[in-house]
Amino acid sequence: MPLYESPALTLRSMRLGEADKLVTFFTLRYGKIKAVAKGALRTKSRFMGRLEPFSLVSLIVFGKEKTELYSLNSSDIVEPFMALRSGLDAISLAYVSAELVDLCQRERDVNKHGFSALLSLWRSLNSNVDRGKPQGKLLLRLFELKYLASIGFAPMMTHCIDCNKQLRGAEAGFNALKGGVVCINCLPADPMALRTAMGAVKLMSRGLLTPMEKLSRLSAAPLILADVERMVNDLVGAHAPRKIRSELFLNL
Repeated sequence: MPLYESPALTLRSMRLGEADKLVTFFTLRYGKIKAVAKGALRTKSRFMGRLEPFSLVSLIVFGKEKTELYSLNSSDIVEPFMALRSGLDAISLAYVSAELVDLCQRERDVNKHGFSALLSLWRSLNSNVDRGKPQGKLLLRLFELKYLASIGFAPMMTHCIDCNKQLRGAEAGFNALKGGVVCINCLPADPMALRTAMGAVKLMSRGLLTPMEKLSRLSAAPLILADVERMVNDLVGAHAPRKIRSELFLNL
């Protein structure tokens, strides 16, 4: 059977039977794939310590082309993100990001922009583990925004989704189901739109255009961050097949 090699991010790992593990990877070259690690739960397994979530690995799997389940040949850790794993806030944010990708990414659908965004997020969380939950939440929300854009759900943030006029004024609305912002004039006729500060709209617009690795430089006042969170959560809710269960950990 052919071998498939790629840099990969480990999204999820779960027990499979008495001795094996089923691992979900987000790979650069093949998109999201699942692989069985035979004997991974045995005490002398060669996979010991190499299959935990939140690692960048050099992955080799084998199996038939377009199979739904590969066999794991090797998974060598390139970046373990140890600081991220040791911080409660950082690992809670990482769980949300991994669950979002696992839910929304189609299997074997290559998404290099999404891969790059997730890798950059984990690197930022790992490097800035002591910067506090508000900054981490902003990074997470902007990642979610960029990831959804990478799979075709980029919201319109500069012009009204109803009348197509450029936004003006101090406030606007946001309708996730329609896919973008609503100007202050159209807002009264849209009961589903969230009223939001223009500063939050501009921050999201900037987030879409800024490379993920530079987003850690951005900051937001508490009220602006709250508006960004509401808009992004609505957008995720409109496109994810179910609620992100890991969100519960962010409120502990």
